[in-house]
Amino acid sequence: MMLRAVIERRRRRESFGPQERRGYVLSALERPRTQAELRDALGMSNSGILNLLRRLERDGLVRPAERVAWTRVWEKTRRGG
Repeated sequence: MMLRAVIERRRRRESFGPQERRGYVLSALERPRTQAELRDALGMSNSGILNLLRRLERDGLVRPAERVAWTRVWEKTRRGG
């Protein structure tokens, strides 16, 4: 079962290029989403999605909206599109 999840995650990650991942995150953040939702949709690792979100935050496109326990919720800024 675990192997199947790893294979599925790898397949999804390979089907998205860097610009496509960035575009997907910006379109998905039309409403606030958790890091886990974005990570699972893109098939990325925890550190990979966090680095992507931090780069988008640095560019002023997204920002952390709130934190519930250990879960961070992200949203798009007005400048994000």
